[in-house]
Amino acid sequence: MDSNSHLKNKISRRDAIKFGSFTAAMATLSAAIAPRHTVAQTLTDPDMDSEENEIPKVSVIKHKTIDDIMRIDPNMERFDQFNTAFNKCMLDGFNMIRLKADDNTDLRHTFASLGSETTESEVKKPGHTDIDLAFDAGAGGVESFTGSGMSRQCSNESGPSIPMPDGSLLPLSLYKQHGSNPNEFKKSPHEYKFETPEDASYAIKKAAKLYGADLVGIAPFEERWLYKTEVHVPMDLDGNPIESHVNPFRKVQFDFKPKSVIVLAFEMDYEAYKVQPSAIGAAATTMGYSQMMETSVRMAHMIRRLGYNTVHAGNAVGISVPLAIQAGLGESSRMGLLVTEEYGPRVRLAKVYTDLEIALDEPKTFGVKEFCEICQKCADSCPSKAISKSDKTTDPDNLPMNDCNGLGVDKWYNDHQKCLSFWGVNKGECGVCISVCPYNKIDMWHHDAAKVITKIPGLRRMARSFDEVFGYGKAGSEKLMKSYWKRRI
Repeated sequence: MDSNSHLKNKISRRDAIKFGSFTAAMATLSAAIAPRHTVAQTLTDPDMDSEENEIPKVSVIKHKTIDDIMRIDPNMERFDQFNTAFNKCMLDGFNMIRLKADDNTDLRHTFASLGSETTESEVKKPGHTDIDLAFDAGAGGVESFTGSGMSRQCSNESGPSIPMPDGSLLPLSLYKQHGSNPNEFKKSPHEYKFETPEDASYAIKKAAKLYGADLVGIAPFEERWLYKTEVHVPMDLDGNPIESHVNPFRKVQFDFKPKSVIVLAFEMDYEAYKVQPSAIGAAATTMGYSQMMETSVRMAHMIRRLGYNTVHAGNAVGISVPLAIQAGLGESSRMGLLVTEEYGPRVRLAKVYTDLEIALDEPKTFGVKEFCEICQKCADSCPSKAISKSDKTTDPDNLPMNDCNGLGVDKWYNDHQKCLSFWGVNKGECGVCISVCPYNKIDMWHHDAAKVITKIPGLRRMARSFDEVFGYGKAGSEKLMKSYWKRRI
């Protein structure tokens, strides 16, 4: 659902002047470096041979598998969810598993800071005022009422649970895989037969859009993208871990053989993300998590009603970014997040594993990696300097930072522990890397122009500059934070 449609018709006199300057600059550039053809012709004419032109035509290239896009070690070991920075921080904070000698001890401050009350001086800080914090709290209402928040970093069934007479626990989380009684959320005994896997794909995608997804793609099930183990932390209703049931290394497994993974992407609000790092931006993130949860459980209900098995998940069960790449939703990036054509990195991801046979989508590339090699804006803007500044993923200085980095995949290595440590300083999430990314644009004319530049190898170095000329790509502006509640709805 396009949460930013109200912005598309707001072109000011200042924008018009900028557009005139930009158009003149582009016309001059086009004449200088592509004398025989216009930029538009070069971009759209499929008959033009890129070898005959200094500006290759822009194209979205389809691939068979993710292995055609990035080098992946065939002997890659699956990742333990315990090794995420969030779980190291939490388990140390609960005195369950202490940080190792080479872990960042600032994570202890993060755990204490995020769980502490806000002081009177802190609520005067722009972006963290009472109304900003209430805004974020409201966005998290569904997560709080259903006890689903722990599944952001742990297993699906982590969080508040009710003890049952037989000694088992009934999780409250909407990510639980069974209802509170045997007749809820159960698979129909009659399988609905689609005529073709393509028909199944159409139906699933149509339903996903109605249920709340902005983007949806279908990936094949591959065990390599499952967590090897997951962190399972059920809690009592007072928020304390039920230690007899805690398992930081619970094996990830299914009671059926999945065939397909439905990958769902949800746009986060553009205006709110412009004022990261703040509680305002955090509200957009929290809304994304709520949409992940609600839409994935709806998809699971539908598919079970059709007679097929499902496991729905947000961040749990498996790693979302490679699944989203395989599902054709976007590319990986310097910051490690998925970059989509439509929303850049400003999305959250959920998935539904199922044994329903669905026609698969193909991975695609549209120049993100090549642009990231040049841009480095996220790395320059990162408050904690946690993002790699190696030019290329193959550079010898691009090395794993700690055991929070999964190995065996061609990517930039970032310091997730250092990133999370800043959350403690900020007393909330960050999101600056998403905010400043030149791909983070809504569908307005000057954003489209910047997107075009990012796709032209000869002009990619200019994209970052044009982004700043138009007043974008800056984060942490207290002026924007203060004016958020005064802007037109």
